[in-house]
Amino acid sequence: MPAQTIVKLAVSSVSWILVLQFAFLVPLPLAQDVTWVTVEGTAPMEDISKEEARTRSVEDATRRAVEKVVGANISAETLIVNLRLSGSILGAIPYGRVVDRKIVEEGVVNIHDEKHDGSSVVYKVKMKAAVAEETTGADPDFKLQASLNRSSFNDGDEMVIRIKPKKDCHVSVFTILEDEKIVRLIPNQLKPDNSLKANETFFFPDENDKGKGLRLRVHTPEGKDAVTETIYVLGLKQPIDFNAGKFQEGIYGIYNGQTAFMNDLIKEIVGIPLSERAEQLMPYQITAKRK
Repeated sequence: MPAQTIVKLAVSSVSWILVLQFAFLVPLPLAQDVTWVTVEGTAPMEDISKEEARTRSVEDATRRAVEKVVGANISAETLIVNLRLSGSILGAIPYGRVVDRKIVEEGVVNIHDEKHDGSSVVYKVKMKAAVAEETTGADPDFKLQASLNRSSFNDGDEMVIRIKPKKDCHVSVFTILEDEKIVRLIPNQLKPDNSLKANETFFFPDENDKGKGLRLRVHTPEGKDAVTETIYVLGLKQPIDFNAGKFQEGIYGIYNGQTAFMNDLIKEIVGIPLSERAEQLMPYQITAKRK
């Protein structure tokens, strides 16, 4: 297995998934460029009505359409380049919305579950969707001030992240590794509440965290003398429910590489209107200690 960067976070073994489920269907503006795609969406029918399952499957298909059109060609490198050229990543992750759709097929189907050697009943929708992409419309008053205690670290140094939002928001913090894999830092098991007040300065870890033994250390991958990584801070006006499993936490210096990539996160973000989010990127370098 290729060497992976290690991010130490002295907390219990946990992992999370980031699922930002926003789907929008709006009237088609005149002369707007759209891209038509064919997608499928499903929803399990356990404990819900057929009508509710259909609604959820359409929402699933709508989200997949936006991901397919808008999130396909954006990488962490694209964001970094935009940051260096303009000093901002606003608009670098655009907002996609479904402006028209046509249901092609729909109905209740049985899906075989090979993992559990059984089957499940789901409502499945196949539809054609017209997706519009927008790179403007950000709230000029919704910004994040964010910084690191330094921009260059030695192997084993402690990192401290400082965040100050201009408006009340819910903040998530990720490390983008050199291979564009994502390690999630905030929220975590010890800090599940990621809500911040306007102009409130938040430190991670703060002195209270350190008193509990929670420290954020950075390390170079095995066999490398230096590496450049990035802290990505995402502020949202509305709270989001996070489910376990997808974006791995850096824990006790153990990182096995089984986590999602930056493009997986981007595909979730593109469904959130620009007016509802604020973002910051903070690149940093880690240098291995000389033996």
